[in-house]
Amino acid sequence: MISLVFVFLINIFALLSQDSGRSPESVEMTRAAESKNRFIVFSGSDWCKGCIQFRKKVLSDPSFESFAKENLEIVVADFPQRTKLSKDIVAQNEALAEKYNPKGVFPNLVLVSSDGSHFEIVKYNNQTPQEFVSELKTRLQHLNG
Repeated sequence: MISLVFVFLINIFALLSQDSGRSPESVEMTRAAESKNRFIVFSGSDWCKGCIQFRKKVLSDPSFESFAKENLEIVVADFPQRTKLSKDIVAQNEALAEKYNPKGVFPNLVLVSSDGSHFEIVKYNNQTPQEFVSELKTRLQHLNG
């Protein structure tokens, strides 16, 4: 049993070291090629009432979680006012905002195709989690043509 854990840890460290020598752009392109469609949630987690409501009502709902696990890579680009984030996370969130949320709308929900070539803004109109999942399914069919 210990040897299995040891082999597992060695594999994890090997994978991590492969990414460490590559540029962020090449790592991102590799991830995009291997990944699912992305669902980017621009949030103000400690000040935006709509963001907090969306997280509680939809993101934490089991039906949404199940759908997302199968179909999406969820990325939360958080812009809190009271909570401090690391400089790397802030830079990452700002880069995403520059590309997908230049007007600084919160919450802003963006579906991005797995290859990154297309994206759509998704509006949340206080739907139930099931209604929101249904809308995402329709949007994904359109996005992936």
